[in-house]
Amino acid sequence: MGKLRGDWRDLFSGFVIALDVRKQVLALTGALLIALFICIPTPHWALRYDPALAAEFEERGAASYVLLVPDAVAVLFRQDGTVAFWWLLFALTVVTAVWSLFGGAISRIAAVEIAREDRIRTQEALAFAWRKYASNFSSLIACVLGFMFFAGLVWAASLPARIPAAGPWLGLVLAVLFPLALLMGFIATLIAIGTVFGFPLFYPAVAAEGTDAFDAISRGFSYVYSRPWHALGYLAVTVVHGAVSTAFIYAFGVAMLAITCGAVRLGMGEKFDPVIQFALGRLGYAGVVDQGGTGLGWMAILVTTWLLLTAGLTLSYALSYLQSQLTMIYFLLRLKVDELPMNYVYEEKDEEEAAAAAAGAEKAPAETDSDKAGDK
Repeated sequence: MGKLRGDWRDLFSGFVIALDVRKQVLALTGALLIALFICIPTPHWALRYDPALAAEFEERGAASYVLLVPDAVAVLFRQDGTVAFWWLLFALTVVTAVWSLFGGAISRIAAVEIAREDRIRTQEALAFAWRKYASNFSSLIACVLGFMFFAGLVWAASLPARIPAAGPWLGLVLAVLFPLALLMGFIATLIAIGTVFGFPLFYPAVAAEGTDAFDAISRGFSYVYSRPWHALGYLAVTVVHGAVSTAFIYAFGVAMLAITCGAVRLGMGEKFDPVIQFALGRLGYAGVVDQGGTGLGWMAILVTTWLLLTAGLTLSYALSYLQSQLTMIYFLLRLKVDELPMNYVYEEKDEEEAAAAAAGAEKAPAETDSDKAGDK
């Protein structure tokens, strides 16, 4: 990765940090779980409002179930705003619940690499993210609840003005107290802006400091509001560099798959065509068996599995890059605001050693009066 400079040039190390099979596997697993938990209930949810979707499901078949999700989401958003709101809340909860574990693990691996240029095992990163899961998950939830609380105060205070008889007088009272409503709106706006721009720093804060949700929120808000231009500049560099590096990785992956499959096609000849058709979803297993027997059918399944895994790891680079770069941005903003060196990262063994030392001090026998008398 090279020596860090403590400025925006360190962001160009994100390519090396993100191009890590461990992080890509974590990102791919998290993305698949998110897709699974969202894609399965969404079409069934939409069937309540558009029964015609069931006929389309039967026509496409279970194998194309995922293709119904965009149509199902469109059905939900064509309903009143309440339906769309609950679906968005459901999707946000699923994404937060899953990514709090896998995103936290990626941030932990990246934080250790940035600070110590060392590698930790995937199991250690997942164990750390699991222990800090409550902090990661509750950080965003606390921000959303805080925004809803202050915005809800204004909404609740305005409700009595709907009363037919006393409404005008209560409306006058509300007009007098409107500065308080503006204050509540000001706080809600601060929370909303801080959450949008500070939330990406919550997971890196927990990973780097081993802290709780409250401290992660305060750090994210503080860094964004204290150094807004630095944060926006780092984000701009990340977007440009990320687009270029992601395009390169995707092009490399496509070329690798094309060269590999082309070479195998030259070797096997037309026998490999049913395998490719099966991998592209244009031919079923029975069709492959009819053309080449059971052996070719199993080959089609195994080859398709490897192709999908390779494609998934290639696509997951973007998530790995994003979470790794957010961790780097956190370290850079922490250096600017708190003046903590880039090589500082929380280590659990330090906490364990401190606890063991404290326990040892408590167990140390105090000098008794008889010992003092014996000394005399």
